[in-house]
Amino acid sequence: MIIAGLVSGAIAGAIIIFFSHVAPYFGVGNFVRDLDQPHVFNKKISRRESHLLGILVFSLVSCLFGGLYTYFVERSVFVDFSFISIAGWGFLMAIFFGGVVMPLEGHGIFGVKEDVWYPVDLVLANFIWAILYWWIIKLWPYLLP
Repeated sequence: MIIAGLVSGAIAGAIIIFFSHVAPYFGVGNFVRDLDQPHVFNKKISRRESHLLGILVFSLVSCLFGGLYTYFVERSVFVDFSFISIAGWGFLMAIFFGGVVMPLEGHGIFGVKEDVWYPVDLVLANFIWAILYWWIIKLWPYLLP
């Protein structure tokens, strides 16, 4: 069952990544420009490498949170795959991204160094991740209790 959670989390993350890449073409065309020189472990990297590393980090965290949720369901920490508990889990994922991942990437706590609306965007994106995860995990009926 944990593998189903890992895969469901990764698929939900991939859908969010796809949405984030096509959304500016349907909106006002406002692309976020990262003006600083990207570094990883004090080594300069290109913007393309930085972008791909960001995608990798988001995918891994999405996969990890999907697997952890199913692990907690197996251990009876969470009762089932109800939408309310998964939405709460998505909020915890947003707190993890905003409080741990964003500062490590140099974007400040909850990304406020980039934009004042970034925390709202972060919570909405993780809420959409929770909706997608809730929908995708239900596609594995033979594995679920």
